Amino acid sequence: MNAVKKVAALTLSLMVHGLTALLILLGGWIILWNPDFLLAWLGGGLIIAIGVLLFPRPRRLRADAEVVDRSSAPELYGVAERVARAVGTPPPVMVAVEDLSIGAQYVRVGWRRRPALVIGLPLWLVLPARQRVVLLAKAYTDETGDDILISGALWTLAQWRESLMSGGTLAKRGETHIYMATILGAAAPRGSYDAAGTLGQILGRVMGWPALLVERLLLALTRTPSSRSRSTPTRLQAVTTDAEVTHLTEMMESRRFLAPLQAAALRGATVQEIRRAAPVLEEDPRPDRRELLPQPASDAIDGELSRHYSRAIRAFGLIW
Repeated sequence: MNAVKKVAALTLSLMVHGLTALLILLGGWIILWNPDFLLAWLGGGLIIAIGVLLFPRPRRLRADAEVVDRSSAPELYGVAERVARAVGTPPPVMVAVEDLSIGAQYVRVGWRRRPALVIGLPLWLVLPARQRVVLLAKAYTDETGDDILISGALWTLAQWRESLMSGGTLAKRGETHIYMATILGAAAPRGSYDAAGTLGQILGRVMGWPALLVERLLLALTRTPSSRSRSTPTRLQAVTTDAEVTHLTEMMESRRFLAPLQAAALRGATVQEIRRAAPVLEEDPRPDRRELLPQPASDAIDGELSRHYSRAIRAFGLIW
């Protein structure tokens, strides 16, 4: 993200946060100026509640991410820290695994912005030791747009959009209307429930469009170029090569490894059998290449993650 886009994104994010703070202040002002009126308390409390619900939250790990305990996976944490230092990134304080995601992510979570590494098990399982290093290095150097102001504004805008524009026809409302028509006959109200629902959907979309447009604009300002159009960043050059990064990127985008992996899982193949069937890539011939993950250490990591592999393999068929 260049400087102009960065300033524009920050300005837009501050406007979003300012609107959220304004809602809270407005609700408090209504209550303070009309403390003797019940409607003021109800209306002001509602506005404050909306502002609190829309107040930005810090980024957290996804619900399906499981943090691996450091004491049970010293080799995994060791290679994560070695690769991070090699590319000049603060080492993660926690490493988590996900059963169904592809690739790896380096994110900062919580109000303290603690660095965390999230590894998707399907791809990690089939990668040779060398490509595991490339995967970690790529995760550390990929730009994620993780600024707390910007990510918080995106979270708030997403809540606005989902709340206002995701409504649909309620099946229960239709059932109730049919029931009333059956019981009351000609005395049943005609179309009032459907009209109220349609009016609510129209109003929600009218109010939600500005939030959607601002969200799209903010995403456009924070979007980074595709990795296909970039050469290997300088920080990566001490760890990997353009060819290795390109190979891994194509493998992740095409997902050509996924069908054989799912077939092996359906056959009941073990982790060892899947690892033996994985493709072996040609090693980087440079004599100055740093060996950040020797084969014995990679095998030890598989042992540390054996429990996670056993659980994840049963769900590989859900990946598409």
